[in-house]
Amino acid sequence: MSFNKSLKLVLIVLILACAGLSLQAWSITDTYFGNKVGTMDPRAFAMGGATAYNNLSPYAISANPANLTQINRMFGLAGKAGLNRNEDNRAIPLYNSFDAYIDDAVISSNINEYYQYGASGFANLQLNRLRLGAGLYYAPMTSYDGKYLEQIRNNRGTDNDGYPEMIAVNSIENNGLVNKASGVASILYAIDEEMNVSLGFDFGLINGDVDQTKSIRWTKWSEDQVGQGVLPDSTYTNEFSLEGQQMKAGISMQLSPRLGVAAIYTLKSTLDMEGSNHIEQDAWRNHAAVDTTTSYLQDYILPSELRIGFSYQPRNVVRTWFNLDIEQVKWSDISDMYDDAYNLYVGVEHSIRNRIPLRLGFQAVTSYRMEEESQTVNGIVVPLKWAKKTLTPMITAGSSVALAEGLSLDLGFGFAWREYESLDLFRDSYYNDKIYTGDSTYALWPNTHINLTDRGWDNPDKVSENFISLMTGLSFVW
Repeated sequence: MSFNKSLKLVLIVLILACAGLSLQAWSITDTYFGNKVGTMDPRAFAMGGATAYNNLSPYAISANPANLTQINRMFGLAGKAGLNRNEDNRAIPLYNSFDAYIDDAVISSNINEYYQYGASGFANLQLNRLRLGAGLYYAPMTSYDGKYLEQIRNNRGTDNDGYPEMIAVNSIENNGLVNKASGVASILYAIDEEMNVSLGFDFGLINGDVDQTKSIRWTKWSEDQVGQGVLPDSTYTNEFSLEGQQMKAGISMQLSPRLGVAAIYTLKSTLDMEGSNHIEQDAWRNHAAVDTTTSYLQDYILPSELRIGFSYQPRNVVRTWFNLDIEQVKWSDISDMYDDAYNLYVGVEHSIRNRIPLRLGFQAVTSYRMEEESQTVNGIVVPLKWAKKTLTPMITAGSSVALAEGLSLDLGFGFAWREYESLDLFRDSYYNDKIYTGDSTYALWPNTHINLTDRGWDNPDKVSENFISLMTGLSFVW
């Protein structure tokens, strides 16, 4: 069997194996902004996401509408799928009896997977020096999917092979995806045989429904210590929908057969965010059960973005592409709490023997999280919101094979990581059983000298995450 056929077989087996997985999760870092889904184009993904100028892939129209007429084909179709594995490790500072810092102690570790998919299609018409094009695409924009499980154990020592008792189980289960369906129009003018310029416009409809649930459940062991009906279970649910429009304009220029440049401007968008918060808590000592729902309607802002990039093909013996994009995201469109951020995308593709492409890339993306905290000032509970910046680097790789004339199968792989500080997802004071029993001593905590208080930014969680991503898809041009 030839090397080329072997590579085809390996790629097909990988895709079939991935298709059989049951995948459904992502990071729970931010329940407001969610997790932005980058490019779903496997070729661009493998090249670090640098796709401002792209005249090869039918899915490139989702990044820059002007790419549509840069593709010198009459028709094109593409179907893409993405898989992601997220590992989330949360740790707290560990101190000795003299309040000296020892190390970070991991309190929870969660590993989950998720999947997304997208599709696109276009048609071009050549009229002498002009080329007119129209296309459609469907793409996921933001994922809110995520799962988190945390065991709360008391402070019993581990002498004599004992193990601290589990007193409660905390869980978070979020589901939701915000999608975009867009129509694209583009026009190209050929200046001469080697130079051209194209303009494109993108109008998209955005919508999605999100369901976020956070719960605290006491264990049977805890109930056995204090009696039934003493410790209250709690469930907090936030459900909302996002709906609106987004517009984007782009320009692409082929300056020579070896050099192309492009720019994309995405306008600021204001979506309608309509939802409700539901709180359920069992009755406990002198407190009635809680079952309340609060509705809200507010604006949800997507900041404007400006991306510029180029694609260069040097005179190599090996056929090569080099792509570079720089992106500005105007987070200040949302609030003065945020500073504008700059992102970098870079990638290279070498075609071995002019047949098998080898792609490598890197990207560094800055995003923000909205952290919420409540503080009591003069007996009044004051809600606070914090803007926290996070940098996520990613290294990528990939390849593709030609299955038939105009039909190709692409595969992209990425590994990303990030580390940051975050507030505790569940308040420590909730597990103070003296609040519910009315006793002066703990029933669930052997060490009666501990003080269960809510931790703030003076003692936050340390969060370490890594992501393993796989993008794959079929493209057909004619």
